[in-house]
Amino acid sequence: MSTYLCQAKDVVERGNGFAFRVYGVGRIWPAFLIRFGGEVRAYLNVCAHVGLRLEAGTGNYFCRDGERLVCKSHGATYAPDTGLCTDGPCKGLSLIALNVEERDGLILYEDKDYEYYE
Repeated sequence: MSTYLCQAKDVVERGNGFAFRVYGVGRIWPAFLIRFGGEVRAYLNVCAHVGLRLEAGTGNYFCRDGERLVCKSHGATYAPDTGLCTDGPCKGLSLIALNVEERDGLILYEDKDYEYYE
């Protein structure tokens, strides 16, 4: 069953992300979704380097140029469309992707490994 997250219009291209939480692997995780290249993507909000939140509570996951996601704690950068770390101490590792779908003006969440957590 899909869970409603937000209106699609509220997630703008390379803008602030939408934060939510999921449960999996025995704990609650912060997560976020962004729009890049017209597509909505979602990831656990956990840097592959040391497990800190990428945006440090600001809601802004992108670098200034809007081309990469960045960990505000130590500068690791990630490709927004794949989650692959392209530069920094965790280069070659990836963010954990979550399954979201844009349908009828809504963003819906459904993932087999991480369930939505209110």
